[in-house]
Amino acid sequence: MITIVLAESELELVPSKIWSHPVVVASAKRRERESKDILLDSNYHHTALRYLEDGYRRGRPDIVHIFLLVTLESIANKKGLVKTIVHTRNNDVIYVRRDTKIMRSYNRFVGLMEQLFKVERVPEDSESPLLWLERGVSLEKLIEKEKPDRVVTFSPDGTKVNLREYLESIDDLCKKNVVFLIGGFPKGDFKTDVKKLSDDVISIYDEPLTAWTAAGELLSVYNLLCG
Repeated sequence: MITIVLAESELELVPSKIWSHPVVVASAKRRERESKDILLDSNYHHTALRYLEDGYRRGRPDIVHIFLLVTLESIANKKGLVKTIVHTRNNDVIYVRRDTKIMRSYNRFVGLMEQLFKVERVPEDSESPLLWLERGVSLEKLIEKEKPDRVVTFSPDGTKVNLREYLESIDDLCKKNVVFLIGGFPKGDFKTDVKKLSDDVISIYDEPLTAWTAAGELLSVYNLLCG
């Protein structure tokens, strides 16, 4: 089994600094909620993002949504070969049960994430939730907790590889717990020094790829080799 971590994803509730910004207030009012209870979303809050550190890259729950759709619907995941984790810029970590069905509607997904940030597990009273959240878990702590045999990070600045050949070069790939880190942000670089955390930092294409494209390529090749 491999573990895919969407790392430093831009998924968060609206920060207190911009609760009173007009576009945030209007967005919350339309949904009959308070500013503190809604997701930061660059689609609606772009004029408020200029008041936040790293505002140019924040408010992108859509990246998490598409990534989860691609990963959970993959053949490799259906065969039980994948563990999926979402790590956020604020060191919230979301664990996703393999049989979770993420809704295709973006608006419903946003509501699900808002609920998760509030109650920390969905369903709330389940002993075996589909999604559960742990707070205050840095990327370093997360990797340590997963006890991987190998850590591989996807980055445009990594060593260019043929993905299939690279995976084939990992001894006993199908029996090892290999953690793959994929950035969950639209631009820029990891805030964490991933080189120190990784055995390898690789690039699989000549141009930057979306998180879900990188995940899809990885899962397809892994399924061919280990499925």
